[in-house]
Parts: sequence; C-alpha cells; structure tokens
Amino acid sequence: MSLFDEIEDLKIFTAGEFSTHATVTRLKSEPVGETLELSGIFDENYQDMFGTFDAQPAEGRKFCLQVQTEQIETLKNGDRLTVKGKNYLITSIQPQHDGKMSHLILKQDFS
Repeated sequence: MSLFDEIEDLKIFTAGEFSTHATVTRLKSEPVGETLELSGIFDENYQDMFGTFDAQPAEGRKFCLQVQTEQIETLKNGDRLTVKGKNYLITSIQPQHDGKMSHLILKQDFS
C-alpha cells in the first residue's frame, strides 16, 4: 500500500502552499457561460527542440494545470481557464495513473 492509497483527501496536493487558483468559463461544456473555481498546481514549462528551424531555434512553453479529476468531470476541450490574469484554452484533459488526478493541457488564448 502506498502513501497515495492511504490519503483520501487529495486537497493536500491541489490546495496547499504550491497551488494556484483558476477560474474556468464554460465555452464548450454545459451550462455555457457558467464559471467555476479550481485549485491546482500550475506549470509553465519551457521547451525547446534540438537543432534549428530556418536557422532559428524552435522553442516554446507548455502550460498545464494539475487538478483533482472530480472537479473537472464536466469540462471539455475549448473551455477557457484564467490563471494569474492570463487566459488559456483547455486543449486536452489527461487523467493520470489511477484517474483521481488529471492534467489540463492549455494553450494561451489571446482573443
């Protein structure tokens, strides 16, 4: 039995000192226009590719919010997430390991 099997309340991981609050605006899920609050771990990882493209390095950022799956069961790709005053669109919802936690993969929304 692992530590994770013994912990029932996953808020220890998603609502602690390293967590970030986010607001979701439903653009694709029902009821459209409704907002909800989430708490999770936000990652903004730098990524680059080996080599260059047209003599320029290819680089970018990967945005992800790790949350409890039960908080996001009704969300869909295309819903808007606001974190630290910046808007993102959910591009993928990826359950992790036993399905209790999920990664929301995001892209910046400049609209």
